[in-house]
This record gives sequence, structure tokens and C-alpha cells, in this order.
Amino acid sequence: MTEDNDEISLVDLALTVAENLRLLIIGPIAAGLVALGVSSFLPKTFESVAILNVNDQPEKVASLATSAAVLDPVAEQLGLTKSATRDAARAALRGRVSMAVGRKDGLLTLTAKGESGEEAEALANAVLAQLFVSVAPKGQDEVDLEKSLALARSLYANNKLVIERSSALMGAAKSENAVNAVNAGLQGYAELIALQQSLAIRIANDERSLRGLSDANLAQPPILPTQHVAPKRSLISVLAALATGFALLLFVFIRKALANAAVSGDGERVSQIKGYLLGVVGIRR
Repeated sequence: MTEDNDEISLVDLALTVAENLRLLIIGPIAAGLVALGVSSFLPKTFESVAILNVNDQPEKVASLATSAAVLDPVAEQLGLTKSATRDAARAALRGRVSMAVGRKDGLLTLTAKGESGEEAEALANAVLAQLFVSVAPKGQDEVDLEKSLALARSLYANNKLVIERSSALMGAAKSENAVNAVNAGLQGYAELIALQQSLAIRIANDERSLRGLSDANLAQPPILPTQHVAPKRSLISVLAALATGFALLLFVFIRKALANAAVSGDGERVSQIKGYLLGVVGIRR
């Protein structure tokens, strides 16, 4: 065999493609249509999305949303533990529920999946309800918060009286032209105002912590999806057509190479190659 016979030119490749053009066109189209039809019978997946506005520790709340403390009661509520163990039901829910924290706005986005829009929405509502229960203060934490709130309110009320009296005294001193007393009073008055502001912030934080999370924190309640997000029929069809086209092209070139080798007197090597290929797929001659 000469070196010229071993070389494959672009013309040879183009000729091989042209000889099998019908197969290379019809095959991928048929595969794409079959994949499109099969994907129509696959279970559909819908996503319900809710957005939660959390001021304190959003990362902690996001982690809690997929924890056993939230998912186990949800699994029992939805009846998933009747046909599976608690661990299996929890694992299944973790594949259907996710919560992400926005990098810029800090908002929490809850995504729940279901085979129907109603199922996805119901799952999102169940997760949110259990999440609200889980983040609410309980036991000693609740007692400590109530004590802290009561103390802050008491200090706020007393400080308010002191501010009112200080304002009256400074007014009297100003009318008597007691400049030094007024200046000293202004400094103390500013400190009282700053203390009052910090107490107001503390009261608001304690009240928010006692309330926990509720529907008032929802920037967007769970939506009822009307269009499925999976399977992506068009993508499946295109990928199936491309894969089939590549496989058929490879098959055509291999078949052409084997035919050329048989004609050129390499029949023994062709037989060996066929034997190896048949052995790979488990067929013995």
C-alpha cells in the first residue's frame, strides 16, 4: 500500500458525506422528533417562588429552611412519611425546596417544586408556615427577650421624663441669661437624646425578635405557576438530534474506512477490527 492510498483528503470526506446525506439528515430529524414525543410523557415540574424580607441573620434563616426542624413536620403534613422513612422523605424534600440569599438586597428567595402548580404552591406555603414557627423564640429565649423589652420600655419612659424636665430647666436658664448653665445643659440634653434613640432601636429590635417572622415579612407570597420549567422539550430534542447526527457521522466514516481497507487488500486487519468491536458489545463469532 502506498502512502498516497493511506492519505484521506477533504474531497474523500465530502464524498462520503454526500453519499450518506439522506441518512445524515433524516436520522437526526427522526431522533429529534422521537425525543420530542417522549419528553411529552415525562413528569412536568413546576416552581413556586416566594420572596422573604428578613432583617436579622438571613443566612441563618436560609439554612433553617432546608433543615430537619422545618422539613420533617412538612413531610408529615404532606403525608410523605406514610410511604417512606423520615430520612427519605426529608431527602426528597431537600431536592424540591431551596432558599437563596440575595447578594445585593439580602432578600430570601424560596423555590418549591412540584408536579403541578398547585402542589408547588402548597409546598411553598407549608415550608414558610413551619419556618415561621421554627424561628419564633421559645422557652428561655422568649423569657429573656420579654425581660429585655420590659426593661428597655421602662428606661425609655423614665428617660423621656428626664428629657422633658431638662428642656424646661434649660428654658428657664435661658430666660435668666445663664449662658454657662445653658451650655452645660445642652451637652447633657444631647446625651439624653442619644440614649433615647438607642433605647428606641433596642425596643424595636426586641419587639421584632418576639414577633419572629410572619406573612408581613413576605415581599412576595408563593405564586401559583402556570407553566412548567422542566422538561425542556426543545432542548431535549435538539440535543438528541445533535447526538444522533454525530453518531451517524462517525458510523459513516468508520464504515467507509473499513470498506476501503477491504478493497485495498487489508481484509485480515478488517476482520480483526470487526472481531474486536463485536467482542466489546459481547458478541462472539
